[in-house]
Amino acid sequence: MNYPPQQSHQGLPENPGIAGQNGEPPGYGVPQPPPRKPHKPRISAKRRSLYFASAMTVLLLVVLLSSLLAVIVDPQTFQFLTSTSVQRTLPPTLMPSPTPTPFDPNVGAVLPTHRVVAFYGVPFAEPTGPAYELNSSMLEHLQNQGAAYQQLDPTHPVQLGIDLVVSVPDNFPGPEGYYSHHVDPATIQSYIDFCQQHGLILFLDLNIGQAPIMKEVDFFLPYLERYSFVEMAVDPEWMFPRHDGIPGINLSNVRASDLNPIIEAVAAIPEQYHVPRKILMIHQYRSDGDGLANPYDPGQAEIADKRDLVYDPRVDVVIHIDGVGGYVGDQADKTYEYTTWVAQDIQKYHNFRYGGFKLFYHIEAKTLMTPQQVLALTPPPLVVTYGN
Repeated sequence: MNYPPQQSHQGLPENPGIAGQNGEPPGYGVPQPPPRKPHKPRISAKRRSLYFASAMTVLLLVVLLSSLLAVIVDPQTFQFLTSTSVQRTLPPTLMPSPTPTPFDPNVGAVLPTHRVVAFYGVPFAEPTGPAYELNSSMLEHLQNQGAAYQQLDPTHPVQLGIDLVVSVPDNFPGPEGYYSHHVDPATIQSYIDFCQQHGLILFLDLNIGQAPIMKEVDFFLPYLERYSFVEMAVDPEWMFPRHDGIPGINLSNVRASDLNPIIEAVAAIPEQYHVPRKILMIHQYRSDGDGLANPYDPGQAEIADKRDLVYDPRVDVVIHIDGVGGYVGDQADKTYEYTTWVAQDIQKYHNFRYGGFKLFYHIEAKTLMTPQQVLALTPPPLVVTYGN
């Protein structure tokens, strides 16, 4: 058998697997290289860092999956997560809005829960009443007078106030021929500021003369619209809407058609401007014309058709009795006037609910009714004013 010459490992044929002669297996008789030991590769620092990062990623995924399983299994955990994270991410527009509270003109309204005790006056005119000027002495006097009523009737807390004549009657025509003039705005504002500072209400009292009624009313309505504590009063004694008399010289006669627009204008304010329900005080110095042959005779009646005054529950109309005493028997006369023009007319007409009563410190000094006598009237007046 002939063998091929031996070759080094480096010189091995490219294909030692060719079959040998005489049927020998491929590679038979060809020297083989010695077996090598397994080689263990060396891992670089960069590759170790990659392995570590991958391991941490796997660990983090395991933790997150475990948390998710805990949320699914534990409803309390789910509730906590949704309340602390999910809900905080909701836009504000998705949160439910509270239902707005409807406006209620009864809130803050003076009547019928309180009794008004007020001082009357024309600014700078001392004979008219104690509110002719503003000072601490006047305020203390008003507070003491109110305390007397408060003590007698604690069920009606006293609301102190000022009845200020701002449309002043004149016995001369003036530049506009109205036989009246306005108190200057600065003086009115000083009374508003004083009342606001001391918790008083303020009646703006219109005496009008021959001025167009609603022109006068509209001029002063902005005060009622702006200030919740400002009310209105009108005095038919000094009103001549038909230009048939002069204030202080002639007797007046007005009609329901003259007063009803005032009632409706004041009634509309609370809902429109969101202020408490207003008081409209209508002074009455003489009888009304109910049952008279000629109710429009100024010598017989001051309010011709009082029965036709409109009733509007949005405003508290007060018929305020202004009879002046100071003579023997005046208390009986004043009581009769209140009983007739308030108590009886409330029952007959059903178009007003409250009565008012006026007293005079100087004119009635010798016969001045006490607070006990005033509250003995039926029904007890809810507005009591004091002039001089």
